[in-house]
Amino acid sequence: MSLPQLLIRAASRAGCDGVLLSGGLDSTTVAWALVKNGIKPRAFNTQYAPAPGTDVPHVLEAARFLGLELTIVWTDEEEAVKAAEEVVGILKVFNPMEVINCAAAYIAMKAAAKQGVRRICTGDGGDELFAGYSYMHKLPPRELDEYIRRLARSWYFCSFDVGRALGIEVKAPYLDPDVVQYALSVPAEEKVKDGIGKYAVRREFQGLIPDSILWRRKDPLEAGSGFAALYEVLAKRAEGYIADIPVSGAAKYLYKAFKERGLTYEKDAETPCPICGYKLREGYCPMCGYYGRTE
Repeated sequence: MSLPQLLIRAASRAGCDGVLLSGGLDSTTVAWALVKNGIKPRAFNTQYAPAPGTDVPHVLEAARFLGLELTIVWTDEEEAVKAAEEVVGILKVFNPMEVINCAAAYIAMKAAAKQGVRRICTGDGGDELFAGYSYMHKLPPRELDEYIRRLARSWYFCSFDVGRALGIEVKAPYLDPDVVQYALSVPAEEKVKDGIGKYAVRREFQGLIPDSILWRRKDPLEAGSGFAALYEVLAKRAEGYIADIPVSGAAKYLYKAFKERGLTYEKDAETPCPICGYKLREGYCPMCGYYGRTE
């Protein structure tokens, strides 16, 4: 069975009446699969109004191509900061990358919930399974294959926690067991070709979705939504705050929000983060976002 066929079946099981749509490859193929089941989900996207992201033309094209009703939530600075603070409370971390990306998803899902959407689909898993991230393109095939298999055993997607907090069920067709099994069977050489990730997905969806989306470069959610601007916004708002750990920039403001919510975390004795003391995972701290290379 082909990937498009597997996604159609996974989307049928998901039965979403809403979809987080960026106009990128993963969310568009998920929305396409829902439409192929006769489902017309309402589509949602978040944009930082002071500095919109790269999603705008692509999400408009995807919604038009699929015939979907699209809501773009134009968010000002105060609304974006408030969303980031709410996400700190939901995820219980002050990691800027995690919080800022999830704040954009939070706003879109909040709008969906207000419109009565009860189950929303995301494109989560596509990048992890099919090598969508640029750093993955540099790995030798065997190492890439092993890395993807490790990811599939331990991945985490904040959309599920955000959805639960908002009373909306989140489904990710790319995480359907049949899709995951198929993805793990695809050789790494077919996932990255000539420096282009998710090549196998692009090949299988050739002619099924617009080429401008099919071959669109991977933009992280913070770039697609414009929320990358929040790094500077939050860092500026942190000025004058004296933290009890050597945290800086946007993480400093988010740590302040973390503390104000009465949240705490356990420090680790064996592999502590040099910034916050939380347990490192292969050199990465999920609590504050610190990353240092491991041997």
